[in-house]
Amino acid sequence: MKLLIQLQTPTEMSSYEGCALALTLATFGHEVQLYLDAAVFGLLMQPDARLYGMIQSLELYDMPAAWLSDDVFSGWINGMLPADITSQLALIPEVIDVHEFEQILTF
Repeated sequence: MKLLIQLQTPTEMSSYEGCALALTLATFGHEVQLYLDAAVFGLLMQPDARLYGMIQSLELYDMPAAWLSDDVFSGWINGMLPADITSQLALIPEVIDVHEFEQILTF
């Protein structure tokens, strides 16, 4: 199953639950794409936040880089975020076919 999981709530618990679900589903062979909205940017700036550590481990789960909201992150990804996490992040593509995803979940 191909899933898009959107993290849009600025609370650590909600982003943790969404990301934990993504990692769990990827473990069981599902294709999962994470999308991080502007609301979770503050958590990415905190190396002790659970989301920060989970995003660092996307490669271990054979997941693609998490998409970032381009309206906020385009100027911030280089220089503002620590280097150990930027390799796991990518700006959201300009065109997305939402029909390619069988399920879209929002946290």
